Amino acid sequence: MSSHTKEEFARYVWDNEILLRENAMLESYLERERKQISLKELVDGVEPVQRQLSGHRGSKSSRKIKDQTKITLKQKIFITEQEIKSREKQLKDIEETYQRESINYKAMIKETEMRITEIKREAYEFKRVVLGKGVDPHSGKTRAENIVKYYDDKIKEKDTLVEKLLQKNVVLKREIKSMEKQLSNRDNSGEMLSSIDFLQLKIENKSFNAKIDEKNKALLKLKVSAAQMGQELTEKRSELASHLKGAVTLRKRISEAETREKQLEADLIKTRAHVTKIKKTVKRLKISQQVSDMPKIEDYVKQKEIEYNLRRKIKQMEKKVELATVYARRARNNASKRAEENSKRTAQLS
Repeated sequence: MSSHTKEEFARYVWDNEILLRENAMLESYLERERKQISLKELVDGVEPVQRQLSGHRGSKSSRKIKDQTKITLKQKIFITEQEIKSREKQLKDIEETYQRESINYKAMIKETEMRITEIKREAYEFKRVVLGKGVDPHSGKTRAENIVKYYDDKIKEKDTLVEKLLQKNVVLKREIKSMEKQLSNRDNSGEMLSSIDFLQLKIENKSFNAKIDEKNKALLKLKVSAAQMGQELTEKRSELASHLKGAVTLRKRISEAETREKQLEADLIKTRAHVTKIKKTVKRLKISQQVSDMPKIEDYVKQKEIEYNLRRKIKQMEKKVELATVYARRARNNASKRAEENSKRTAQLS
């Protein structure tokens, strides 16, 4: 298949798709209007698109597009506008139905919640009044007179409620009769609302309903934002509690580090004093060795051994002093860093 034939076939398919959509829209329009409109009066006839591709099989040159009358642009626009209006009306009806059903479901949910609350209250009253008085010591069961008394009191309460509702119903009927009487008097006196007044009231009612819807939407947004803010506040409180807990831990660690630092400083002072003492002892021994006469071999060996041990102890003490100094310096740096971090976190939390 050549490229020219492929392009022509794609164009035919696209034209066919457009005509199918137009035919579907026209069928929807005719079905909605329910009028016996002849296709010739509206579009002067549209031949099927498949005939465009008709012809003798195997002969590409014999394919011819027949002349056909199409829907005018003005008619297409009119049908499209009617379809748009119909779809908007359907959407509006669906939205009204949804709102009405939503209101009904909300009322049912509220009624169910009230009923659940009432049942819980009755169960609590039954436990308090009947089961709270204990059981019969002979039979080990709940006393029947308590149950009978409980339900007698409930029936009396229901009877009282019925009487109140009947009285309220009588009052409402009287009010309705009085209002009907006022309306009839107004009709007789010629004070009926004119069509203009009624239309004005209808417009005002529509505007008030729109305002009420806007206020309800704004209230819903405020409720959602309040719920989000409450959730964020809870999260921030938990974060604050964790940070305060971490601050307490850091303070404890800092105090421990300061205690260790003080202990290391005390050990360092003791070590330095001990090293000074050892150095004085070594110096004194050297002086005594120089002043005295030739010592014995055993004394010389012992003194050398003592000197060797003292020198080894001095080196060990000097290493300890160096290690203690390094550790003290690290402890001071860590303590200062932790104090700075703690102050920064406290500033952020505040």
